[in-house]
Amino acid sequence: MGDRVRLSAQARELLDWGKVNAREAGDDVIALRALHREMTRVFGGPTERVAAVDEVDAGGVPARLYRPARESRDVLVWLHGGGFKVGDPDCADPLARALANRASCAVLSVDYRLVPEHPYPAAVEDAWAATVWASERFEQVAVGGDSAGGNLAAGVALHARDAEVPLVLQLLVYPAMDARLDTPAVEEYVACWSDAGAASRDGVRRMWEAYVPDPARRGERDMQPGLAERVDGVAPALVLLAAHDIVRGGGEDYARRLEAAGVPVEVHCYPEQIHAFYGLHAFDDARDATERSAAALRRAFRGEAQV
Repeated sequence: MGDRVRLSAQARELLDWGKVNAREAGDDVIALRALHREMTRVFGGPTERVAAVDEVDAGGVPARLYRPARESRDVLVWLHGGGFKVGDPDCADPLARALANRASCAVLSVDYRLVPEHPYPAAVEDAWAATVWASERFEQVAVGGDSAGGNLAAGVALHARDAEVPLVLQLLVYPAMDARLDTPAVEEYVACWSDAGAASRDGVRRMWEAYVPDPARRGERDMQPGLAERVDGVAPALVLLAAHDIVRGGGEDYARRLEAAGVPVEVHCYPEQIHAFYGLHAFDDARDATERSAAALRRAFRGEAQV
């Protein structure tokens, strides 16, 4: 793994758990989805009470709406991670409840379509449809997501700018923004992690290929929002990153592009964390990241500028 890699004890626990269990799941999508749910069960932490949880049809997309108070005026549209292949509102349940309570807003957890059954752009279409639905029912809307969900959230923010649908914040948690796998940041990651059993370059390449099977569409903005021609005019952003993460460089690059375009952006990188820690509230850094997210949402809904 190399001397440059310093992980928290909890990150090592997650990495070791993932290595053992991923071998058993292999490439079977049903087994991988079950593994993702088990990760939430093992590391997700306590399930908090909220005022109401309702299954809703969000513009033709199944979703789960959490309310910390029955008259919540503001909403976070949450798009879960999982490589566009795994994850669902059940996996995001502890996080959605925690964000609803701490940010004092409703959370719409979107059950967007997954690959391989529904390749690109199905997930993009679902994320945007759910956001439009939310904008028609709540006074203020934020959008957020982790990993693949961060990709979708950034894409939604670009669509919202173009369609003049106001968003107060985009919460991008280690977003998968850039499918290029030969960047300096990726090379640095591979050099550190080649023998560690973490996400590999080939594994990430297979993720992108499964998400967008048609090579002719792989340069589209909706696939790689990090390479969008213009990023000015989008919602302010909070970008949360893990230092030991193959997608970190894409998130850093996007944050720099937002800042250069005049978009208020706040970035925080967890120096001893790996991909997938967010929302696993058995871990100290995950609880801290949720509190940071909630604080940014509260500021955004109050109309306060991002730091």
